[in-house]
Amino acid sequence: MSTSDVLDQMRSRILAEYPFLFLRTWEERRWQKELQGLADEIERGLVVWTATTGADTAPDGDDKETRDPISFLESISRYPSQHLFLIKDFHPFLEDRQVVRLLRDMAPVLAREQKALLFLGPVDEVPLELQKDASRIELPLPGIAELRGELTAVRKRLKRETGTKLSISAQQEEHLLQAVLGLTAGEAHHALTLALSGRSEIEDEVFDQLVGEKKQMIEGSDLLEFFDLQEGVGDVGGLNGLKEWILRRSSAFTERAREQGVPMPKGVLLLGVQGCGKSLTARVTARALSFPLIRLDVTKLLDKDRGSSEKNMSDVLRLMETIAPAVLWLDEIEKAFAGADEDINRDSTMAHLMGQFLIWMGERTAPVFVVATANSIANLPPEMLRRGRFDELFFIDLPNFHERKAIFDIHLEKRGWNPENYDTEKLAAKTEEFSGAEIEQIVSAAIVDAFDEGKVVTQKDLLVSREQTVPLSTTMREEIFELREWARTRCRQATSDSRVAQMLDEEKRRGHTIAEAAGPSKEKWRELAQYGQLKGALVEFVHMRDNVTFAQLQAEFADYLETAGEQGLALKSDPNVVLWVGMSQELCELLSKLIAAKRLYLHPAEKHVRESMEPLARLTMLPELPLDPLKHPGWLPVIVRDLPPEMGSGRFARVARMMLSR
Repeated sequence: MSTSDVLDQMRSRILAEYPFLFLRTWEERRWQKELQGLADEIERGLVVWTATTGADTAPDGDDKETRDPISFLESISRYPSQHLFLIKDFHPFLEDRQVVRLLRDMAPVLAREQKALLFLGPVDEVPLELQKDASRIELPLPGIAELRGELTAVRKRLKRETGTKLSISAQQEEHLLQAVLGLTAGEAHHALTLALSGRSEIEDEVFDQLVGEKKQMIEGSDLLEFFDLQEGVGDVGGLNGLKEWILRRSSAFTERAREQGVPMPKGVLLLGVQGCGKSLTARVTARALSFPLIRLDVTKLLDKDRGSSEKNMSDVLRLMETIAPAVLWLDEIEKAFAGADEDINRDSTMAHLMGQFLIWMGERTAPVFVVATANSIANLPPEMLRRGRFDELFFIDLPNFHERKAIFDIHLEKRGWNPENYDTEKLAAKTEEFSGAEIEQIVSAAIVDAFDEGKVVTQKDLLVSREQTVPLSTTMREEIFELREWARTRCRQATSDSRVAQMLDEEKRRGHTIAEAAGPSKEKWRELAQYGQLKGALVEFVHMRDNVTFAQLQAEFADYLETAGEQGLALKSDPNVVLWVGMSQELCELLSKLIAAKRLYLHPAEKHVRESMEPLARLTMLPELPLDPLKHPGWLPVIVRDLPPEMGSGRFARVARMMLSR
């Protein structure tokens, strides 16, 4: 759930007179600010208490010390009605039976006086005696919208301190924010400051550094292994079809993809011959997505105690969703779940683990991309292969000539030897049916032998090393043939068909392009709206035009939905501050959701814009946002942008749909 969703949930519970809300979070400062805004919105006073400072506001005429928990609880009755009490780190005091008894006595009085106690902290254990009067809420970590604010603050600070303006494209910004998702706002702020300090442009190591900040999140787990990302897409020789597929999926994790109804990718199963780059591809996938790579060894989940193995699986999957976005790597999955289809009377533990994992794969909503690799189909559970578990099944075969040449070039260059000094085409021709791992071994062995002899590596050394290497395709010819035959009609090939590539190259040389054949293109926002993707269309329209009024939105989108109606938008914090009227319910709902999600932002209209706007009948125009609640409705002219205001959204971040006709 987003921050906005949880605030709405808390708002409903407070108005429903729940006396106790137990709010679990590590982000004390961020949520205190959000709760202050919520209190203002529903016109409630807010009192903050800690054991070290006491209450920040005492009841009228009361100077009594309030650091003692019982004294503070007793003082709550002397505050006026309609108050919220934010109580930090109260869980140690809930072990005191007297405190719990006092809270039980207070519950009906709190409800009657429209007061609520908000217990905020990293622990949300509710005493048994209070469970029927309490609501427990897990407060979410910041989403993309909140983290974008942290990135903006970091960039402003670095510019102020160094005078250097950091250039970041929209795509780079999205990747930066994805890389720090899963961190608290404070952790993200520190990580971004560390990674961006002293830079004038974004380089690949920035994303690696940010992703590495999540390593600490699994340091206490013996079941998961964190991998530092070093290889990039260029470190994989060939497999162009697979690499292109992965790169296309990277954009499907963005906020814009969510708005346009693009489903979140689930994962990929890589089946192939040993040593042909499956494990390398898993690492490259994480690098391409700018996600941390976490490896799960299923055998480590097994425990002799009944039910412990299943609990381990649950803990691992819950931790992955906390770390998300992330890539979960299951290496040699056919061995990991070996025995899952055996006689249930002998051992059902592995079957239970596989069932848990498959259910999670089908139901998860967190951005966890699963990369599973397999060398054989003999022990591969049939349930794993059903469409819907993975987005695609790829078969990675032994590299062809062009891929072998690329692999020789990569491994020579990685070790500091210029590939141009060697005939890698001849080497590729001499290594037919060799795997990528075997080619790497040829290069490594030749370098070691040459060093031992005190000379530089020559073409002859590489050829000699090749003659001394017996490929797996010779020793396991039958198994590889069987695997290829199985995959031929069941899997997508990781290597693109060279004939297709040649045909496309020929078309390019002739000057024919798809764009030319398609004719003039339509504005993207219109295409999205025409196909029913109205959220994405609204964001795209505002992004293209900037400084958009509600009247413009109504006029431009009238061909795609009903925009006129009997409703309007006002501030949630003060419903008498009217923003616009005469809109349809559907348009109001779309705009309020996008504003709450911080995909669109409201800005007070400047004077020349206000003067050009059609006045609203019966409503006085407000020159600025009033500090105190209005007694009568007034119109505050605003514009819509896709960039936040300089000083933050503040009260403009949450709007309400109301019956407000012209």
